[in-house]
Amino acid sequence: MTKLFRNSLKITALILMILTVFSFSVFAVDGREVMERVDERDTGDARHALMGMDLIDESGDVRSRVIETWSKTADQELDLDKTIMVFHEPSSVRNTRFLQEEVDGDDDNQWIYLPDLGRVRRISGSQGEDSFMGSDFTYDDMKSRELDDFEYELLGEEELGEYDTYVVEAIPINPEEEQYKKTISWVTKEHYIPVKVEMYDHDTGDLYKEMTVEHNIEKIDGIWTVFSTTMKDLDSGHSTRLYVQERDGEPLIEYNVDISDQRFTQQFLRTGR
Repeated sequence: MTKLFRNSLKITALILMILTVFSFSVFAVDGREVMERVDERDTGDARHALMGMDLIDESGDVRSRVIETWSKTADQELDLDKTIMVFHEPSSVRNTRFLQEEVDGDDDNQWIYLPDLGRVRRISGSQGEDSFMGSDFTYDDMKSRELDDFEYELLGEEELGEYDTYVVEAIPINPEEEQYKKTISWVTKEHYIPVKVEMYDHDTGDLYKEMTVEHNIEKIDGIWTVFSTTMKDLDSGHSTRLYVQERDGEPLIEYNVDISDQRFTQQFLRTGR
């Protein structure tokens, strides 16, 4: 065997080894596995935060709101959460309260208390695409999702700002039950947090809304935390920024705190007590 031929074999073997390693890195996870890791990410057993909500119109004018939220895992085995949101500011929405309860294998239960009406109103399935308190988030956007309700495809890997991400497309198995034709998510490899999500119109298939996360993900109480999220309606140009408030430069968010079960009841929803 000639020296030249032996060298050619070595080069061929090296190329095959590189291709094997590269192929493994590309196909080590699939779209489903990426979203499973998103779902399994530690978010604590209980959460409490003071949030700001900015409603930003196409010209850049801002209407600001202040919301306090509490969330707790009510069923550890099934991983089902309950969440209550209380609007503090401005006076036009003060004491509006929203309660959401995850249900195993079914849509979340949602109720809202409107002070002007003085009563609790249940959010029906037909209201899912309605705006949540004038924001660019709908009631359906607020709900949890079952992994098995979608088919996933890993479209590739992409650098998005400072993050390396997986790009995953999710298509609903029962399209008539979902408000979007499909979503495409950019999920960080480091934290398994979606930092960008594109949402496509159910009827036209056009890109309709886009949710983005600011690039300042940090750990609070040992848990990776998103501090600001923006949802933008690409048709109207209106957007909503939801962010953690600060006091003396510190974010007002805490995990694994003791929260009474009474806070997640219809009585609290009606009375705030």
